[in-house]
Amino acid sequence: MALGSFIRISVIRFASLFYASKKSKVIFYHDIHAGKQYTFQSTPIECFKKHIQIIRDNGYEIVEGITKPFGQIEISFDDGYLGIYDNIEVIKKLNIPIHLFVISSFLGKENYINTEQLIILNNLPQIKISSHTHTHRLLNKIASECIKFELFESKRKLEEILKCKINAICFPDGRFNKNVIEEAKKVGYMKQYTGIPGFCRKIDNLQKRSLVQFAREKEFKAILKGGDHFLAFWYKMKHFKK
Repeated sequence: MALGSFIRISVIRFASLFYASKKSKVIFYHDIHAGKQYTFQSTPIECFKKHIQIIRDNGYEIVEGITKPFGQIEISFDDGYLGIYDNIEVIKKLNIPIHLFVISSFLGKENYINTEQLIILNNLPQIKISSHTHTHRLLNKIASECIKFELFESKRKLEEILKCKINAICFPDGRFNKNVIEEAKKVGYMKQYTGIPGFCRKIDNLQKRSLVQFAREKEFKAILKGGDHFLAFWYKMKHFKK
């Protein structure tokens, strides 16, 4: 383990002693794999199953969307890699809801699910589909007209394919600013997900999330308690641009 990672994990575990809360929160991954791995960000399936066991052993309810301030965990995946489709039987067996944020222009590209697979996933009770923009451009780095296109085109294409409303979005790489927030609201994204760690607040349409894809057991337990929240200020400085 690299020294930087060791220090980060140690601080997360130490900070969790002070937060030690069972408040509801959203966690996220990029993909899962048992055999073929489609991205370096993919989580081994046994690690993922261990995370689910820890969540349940600690008395949390895994939900499609957070509705209570305490005791709920929402699980999300970004991008739309094929590992989710390949391992859908594991998801079914675990009986857990997954919120999948899809890059609409990546459908059918190498390592990503295609349109037919997207429809199959959307028809499952375990899977909810939302937007991860059209081409995954960093929204705080592009002009307003480009932002509008990324937000609108993804929503339009996904709704056309799935024949249902798409009202949530996850910002690529967690990058956003006030203009992005306002434009997303105008398009109809009532829920907006970031990459800033933190507990869920019912009154806040801007949802914080904790990245857990490589977390080992002790680190994962600490993140559930809020140990990664000391990073929120740094993440906000990195991800939110005025």
